[in-house]
Amino acid sequence: MKAKIDRYSQGRIDQIIKRAEFLQEKYEEDIYFSSPIRDFKETDEALRVRYSGENTILTYKGPKLDKISKSREEFEAFVSGDIEEILQKLGYRMVLNVRKKRRVYAYREFTVSIDDVEDLGEYIEVELKSDNLQDIKKIEDLFNLLFLESERRSYLELLLFKKK
Repeated sequence: MKAKIDRYSQGRIDQIIKRAEFLQEKYEEDIYFSSPIRDFKETDEALRVRYSGENTILTYKGPKLDKISKSREEFEAFVSGDIEEILQKLGYRMVLNVRKKRRVYAYREFTVSIDDVEDLGEYIEVELKSDNLQDIKKIEDLFNLLFLESERRSYLELLLFKKK
């Protein structure tokens, strides 16, 4: 789950971060593609190429699994070379770039990311690696503690909405 960080939530989030273990800071650039076969907006799917450090990762994201979180089935593959050109030759078209600086922390059983997203501002994203949908309640409880309102839209969706 993720939420926009505003001046009201900043202090509460800072208290959590003080007790968390800093893991890493990284810059990520995500390039999203549209499909020549179906409308990803209608099917709630996504295909992206992520550049993160020395890694290039191709990710397919399936539709959201529930009405609360942004949990979805994901498949990732490390790739190299001209993956963008290959996708374009296959009929995929670049939709938008999403650039962010991400600071990643471990807090209890959660992975907490503070994302500074170009043209959107700062967001907190909390993940719990689990196949159990009941674990979403743990993240909801943390969001309630921090008085955060969950944002289900992806950064891509938020940026596309902002550009309208």
